[in-house]
Order: sequence, then C-alpha cells, then structure tokens
Amino acid sequence: MLSIKNIETITLNIPFYCDRVSRHMNRAATHGERVYVYRTELSNGVVGYGDNLYNESGNIEGLVGQNPYACMNNDGVGFGIQMSLYDAVGKTVGVPVSDLIGPKVRDKCPISWWDIDMPPEDWVAEVQESVKRGYTSAKLKARPWRDIYAQVDAVGDAVPDDYRLDIDFNGFLLTPDNAIPVLQKLDQHPNVAIYESPFYLGTDIEGAKRLQEAVEKRIVEHYNESCLHARCCGGFVVGGSVKSLQRTNAICSSFDQPFWLQMVGTGITTAYCVHLGAVLSQAELPAITCHELWESDLLEKRLEVVDGEIQVPDTPGLGVTIDEDALAAYRVDPSTPTPQQLFQQSDYICRVHIPNPDGGESVHDFTSEGEYYPAFSEGKYPGFVPGVWMEVI
Repeated sequence: MLSIKNIETITLNIPFYCDRVSRHMNRAATHGERVYVYRTELSNGVVGYGDNLYNESGNIEGLVGQNPYACMNNDGVGFGIQMSLYDAVGKTVGVPVSDLIGPKVRDKCPISWWDIDMPPEDWVAEVQESVKRGYTSAKLKARPWRDIYAQVDAVGDAVPDDYRLDIDFNGFLLTPDNAIPVLQKLDQHPNVAIYESPFYLGTDIEGAKRLQEAVEKRIVEHYNESCLHARCCGGFVVGGSVKSLQRTNAICSSFDQPFWLQMVGTGITTAYCVHLGAVLSQAELPAITCHELWESDLLEKRLEVVDGEIQVPDTPGLGVTIDEDALAAYRVDPSTPTPQQLFQQSDYICRVHIPNPDGGESVHDFTSEGEYYPAFSEGKYPGFVPGVWMEVI
C-alpha cells in the first residue's frame, strides 16, 4: 500500500527582493523572511513540496506511514503539508492538483501585487515593478499614519489607465461614518477598484449596508457568514485549506458572491493557489500570495504573469519544479533569527507627523508597530489626515 515515507521541514530565510521592501516590511512586522518548506516523500519515491510561513513540524509524526490519499483531504494536517501531499499524489497518478480537487472552471487565474504601507514614492516604485512583471492590479495597505490620498494620486499617475488599486484599511476607518467621506473621495479616482475592511463590517451590519450604498466601488471583507447573509458587501477575502475552501465556495456560490484567495507564500504556494483558483467558481477576484516580495520564488521557472493572470499548470502535481539550489542557499537552522527579528530588536523610533488645522503639526513617537498600531486602531489619534506622514529614525 502506498504510504507517507517521510516529511522533512526545511527552514529558510529568504531576503526580500529590494531594500525598499525590506525597510518597510521589517518595520511593519506583518510577515518576514522566514519560510518553512515541506518535502514529503512517498513510499514509491515520489516527492511533493509545500510551504507555509508557520512551522507545522508538530503535525508530522502522526502522518508517517499513513495513506497519502486519505491524509491529503484532512485540513488538520497543516496548509503546507497538505499542499505537499496534493503535489506528491498528483505526480503519482499523473494529473495536475486541480484535477484532484475538482473540475476546472477557468484556465487562467487573476493575481494581484501586494504591498505594505509605504510613502507615495515607494508605492510608485513598487507598482512600476509590478507592471514590468505583468500585473494589472495591486492590493495596498492603507494606514492612518500615511496620506492615502497622496499615495493613490501618485500611484495613479504611474500606472496604465486600466490598472486597479485595491485598498485594504484593516478596519482603521473604525466606523461607517468615518469611512463614508474617505471612500467617497477615493471613489473619484479612476484606478481605485475595491475597498477591503474599511471597518470590521461584522461589528455593524446595518452600518456596513449604509456604507456600501454610499460608495460606488466594491467593498470586501474577510469571509464572514453574517456579512454574507446580510448582503452588506460585494465580496470576500478567503483563505484556508482545501475542504474548508470548498465549503466556503459552495456557500458563496449560492449567494452569488465572489472572493479572492489569500494565502501568503512562495512560488510553491502561488502554484497551489492557481490550482485552487482553477476549480473554485467564486475565486473571481485577483488572488494574493505576496510571493514577489522575496528575491527567490524557489522555482526553477517563474510562474509568468500575463495581463494580470497566471496560466494553470497542466502537468502532474503542482506543475512546477523546485529550485533545489535555492533551498540549499537559503536554508538556516531554525534558531537563526530573521533580518526582521534583528531589526525589531534594534533601537529605532517611528515618528508620526499629523497636520493641525492651524497649519502646525503634532508629532508622536512610538518604539514599534506594537505601540502605534493599537493606538490608531483604538482611535487615540486622528486617522487619514491629509498630509500625515511617518519617518523611521
């Protein structure tokens, strides 16, 4: 009987692709250079790969010796390990991962560039790089310590007319009444397409309905069945493992609601995301994997983005070849700190300048995002004031 022979966890530190991204990602502390790759070998000698930003090693012991066909449909094995099992099983039976999950509904899947909050000139450099790599949209993190109007205006001047900007507020507008004037102003920009989580919609369903009625562009929220049933937004952000995704897709389909897949990882995860997007009917919005942030996608051949889409691989498994030299080059001992962790341990100040109505400004110093993020999310400081800016000292 075919069984799982071994699962190896490979710990990597992959640098970000440029100093600009490193500078802002290390300060923002969303995710860093650490990636875990899972190399699963079956008893027939076939090897499958998966990756995750989280260490799933604790799940391995109970899987060795088990039937991979059974385990691959168990969401509890971990996202990266499940991915590696689908890759190995697909290679074993000679079909793409998409064929193992369900019938395809599309041959190409939309994908979007992603960036953390940055000053306007750095966002401009990022979207220009995205255009070079074939992207037609970007998901950008709006933060109350940045001037979102200046950011969007600068980016809009730097991209093609049909380039889409999806603006993620992560709840920082706090209430529908705060959100309405901000989003109505952004509505006027021709490149703006989607607003994500202006505030957390599930906390005020009626306010969410009022907000969506007051603005022209689509509002999306992280998947929330209360929002789905209330029809208070125009789509969702969805992540997770295969079976949970299939369930979510079925429910969203019954409400005719689209979503984008959001699963952060390297080119390995991106290939997996494309296979999932090929079979999930409601995955109509551009997916987010953030894989372009790192200087290596861990693949021998890049997944080419053409007009904002990636062709679904049609060869067995994930349909990509892992760059073994890259795995060796970036491999580290699990105890090795990442550059982001080293930066977080250094002495620095995040200084936010907030303009006052009288023409002056108030200046606020924070030692890390762990201080200013909750301060702004709790409304202790005014948010999204035109002219607000941050410097890191």
